[in-house]
Amino acid sequence: MEKMLNNWGIDKQRVYVILRDNAANMKKAMRDMGVPSVGCVAHSCQLCVHEGLLSQRSVANARKIVDHFKHSPLAYSRLEDIQMDLNMDIKRLQQDVQTRWNSSLYMLKSLLQQTRALSVFAAERTLPATLTAHQWELMNKTAVVLSPFEELTRDASRETAADVIPAITVLRRILSPEDDDDQGIKTMKRTLLEAAEKRFADVETEPLFYIPDTKMAFSQSQPTCCLQRNSLSRRWQRQRGGGLSVQCQRKMRLQQSQ
Repeated sequence: MEKMLNNWGIDKQRVYVILRDNAANMKKAMRDMGVPSVGCVAHSCQLCVHEGLLSQRSVANARKIVDHFKHSPLAYSRLEDIQMDLNMDIKRLQQDVQTRWNSSLYMLKSLLQQTRALSVFAAERTLPATLTAHQWELMNKTAVVLSPFEELTRDASRETAADVIPAITVLRRILSPEDDDDQGIKTMKRTLLEAAEKRFADVETEPLFYIPDTKMAFSQSQPTCCLQRNSLSRRWQRQRGGGLSVQCQRKMRLQQSQ
């Protein structure tokens, strides 16, 4: 790194910040160089997702089904025939790859879009994993929970560093409450929240992530972030196919009035 800076004639004192991944050796290298650095928010977000998915069996079953079609041209050909018979668009299932951000969410969505076709296929042939109605429901709930992480990853890739604190605060507050609709994914939500708390523990004390008044305005102890959270929550609820519950609306109005 120092050699590269020297080749470009860049003095270390002129380096404002270096964006790096979260590996320990990268952190140590930046410290040894004496230059400020910050971990990639999008990368940290995807590490949280990876930890959360380890506790969700429906994702493992989804992978088995997608792998089956990826390794069987005959199975894929039959699935496409079924899609045509059902007047569905011909679409291939997406496989998740750990190094591809949000790929697990895209895999689940691709399966959910093909629920009818896959049900017909399963009635004719054997799949490596059987998805019951309950497991389909869990897959849908998992996709809903992962959607804010996808949005955060996309926003972190195009917004400024000053947007990180509000985005992380919104994410924490979305994951915090548990209700009856969380049946079957409560452990995953807790794991995601714990991972987010751990990986973004210092986000509000990192000067590189805030401009004047941003830290105060969006700290967890301030209700100001409700407007930002409400916006993301509305988008999240639309993805679930319904509006905000009466109880949730009352809670938001109460927090805004405080």
